[in-house]
Amino acid sequence: MISHYGHKNAEEFVLDGFGSWPETVFFNPMALLGPPSDPAQVGGLTDAAEAFRRIATTKAPFVVNNIEGVKYLGEILWNAVGNPDRTGWYQDQGLREHDAVTSAAQPTGYTFWGLTPFLTAQQHGAVALEPMVLEDPLLQRIMVSVRVKPNHVSGINTRGAMALQQYLLEPRTQARIRAYRYPGIDQQIWWPAGRDNAAAFLPA
Repeated sequence: MISHYGHKNAEEFVLDGFGSWPETVFFNPMALLGPPSDPAQVGGLTDAAEAFRRIATTKAPFVVNNIEGVKYLGEILWNAVGNPDRTGWYQDQGLREHDAVTSAAQPTGYTFWGLTPFLTAQQHGAVALEPMVLEDPLLQRIMVSVRVKPNHVSGINTRGAMALQQYLLEPRTQARIRAYRYPGIDQQIWWPAGRDNAAAFLPA
């Protein structure tokens, strides 16, 4: 099983004895999305706090995406840039996921969402937003692999699961993860994290 680290259901799955200890395998980013015109001039920045500061300074519309982790990220950045007055530009309408993105696109505004769900949603009805900031480590979302335990679930291919997990952590696979690009996006979007578990898998 592959999951974002820290998901409540994944935590319960492991703590209830259904899965092994999570092994970090890679990261993928949250993206600061913005309009092609980029009124706050944040495109290509590698510092999400600087991008947020520019949005606040220019009072470009910012729509809160009310997914827990995403809204939490916005609060970190708001505090990081000195708690600027939110009047007139900071919009918290209780919207989530694609609804928040669609709202941000209407007034040529900005919002946060995971890069992968955003690109997937674009295939089913594009909105006029683009990934603007991806590379700040603060935006990274940890992905882990969890082997299902055969004593709780019948029919588990334990050897196959271990082989797949080892394959994901091999240096060659980690290098392929690092090199992968989505069509139309030249920036790195996957970061290998296998070295956190390397001692258990590398040959002596």
